[in-house]
Amino acid sequence: MTNKYTEKDRNLATLLTQLDLVTKKIMELEASNKNKDRYIPSQEHMKPNVNEGGQIAEMLSLILHKVESHNKVLNEIKENVSMMNEITASHFMAIQLLETQMGHVLSCLDSTNQD
Repeated sequence: MTNKYTEKDRNLATLLTQLDLVTKKIMELEASNKNKDRYIPSQEHMKPNVNEGGQIAEMLSLILHKVESHNKVLNEIKENVSMMNEITASHFMAIQLLETQMGHVLSCLDSTNQD
């Protein structure tokens, strides 16, 4: 019986560690995106010549594709975090219920031993 509690505690600790790692990764990704989105004043922009127009469109298309793929990954990570939060909450409630039941069992055992 103690092994079950130890295993559940270990599983809960593992889930919490994974949740913490995912949260840190999301924060790192958000921080790196904020650094990349800095403003460049208009006087620093170069005016492209006619030949560079196709290259710029190709580069913008590539950037858009990367942003969309990163967005998909972030959405998957958010879904995983949400599921892990639900599982963690479920395990927490189950542990609390088991602790309450153990308290009732122990109080019944104590009262029968005293009689």
